[in-house]
Amino acid sequence: MRTKALCFTDELFQRMRQLAEASYPYEGCGVLVGRPTATEAVVSQVVEGHNLVSDRRHDRYELDPRDIIQAERSARERGEEVVGFFHTHPDHPARPSQFDTDRAWPGYHYVVIAVQEGRQVAATAWCLEESGPTSSFLEADLEVLGAAPSGYNPPDLVAEER
Repeated sequence: MRTKALCFTDELFQRMRQLAEASYPYEGCGVLVGRPTATEAVVSQVVEGHNLVSDRRHDRYELDPRDIIQAERSARERGEEVVGFFHTHPDHPARPSQFDTDRAWPGYHYVVIAVQEGRQVAATAWCLEESGPTSSFLEADLEVLGAAPSGYNPPDLVAEER
């Protein structure tokens, strides 16, 4: 089962990629602002976040709440909202960890970006599904609008194979 798609322009996806690569070898994070519809969430802004974790920055992140509040206020002024968050997994797959799952909020998209040796190698999108006392992530389609035609996968823009 898939959830609604998360859509980026190529320019915004590249902005997120640049932030992800710049944070290496530590986990980077940020906020995704846009407009949700019944079938998709369209990202209009990628906001850089600050990772508050200091002792395990290579495999943990805590997005500064002030970054979320500022993004929410800015989005509201434009008639938009926070639609999700992104963070990196340095030298690990682009799949949510149990740590990520335990701290996620339902109703948002989560992009996990695998960065190896300072280069993005994969990006996936997820939504939290609450089912009883436990929660799990469902993968969502991550669409980059205006990118190269289907079938072309440059090394720095590759979705993980399923």
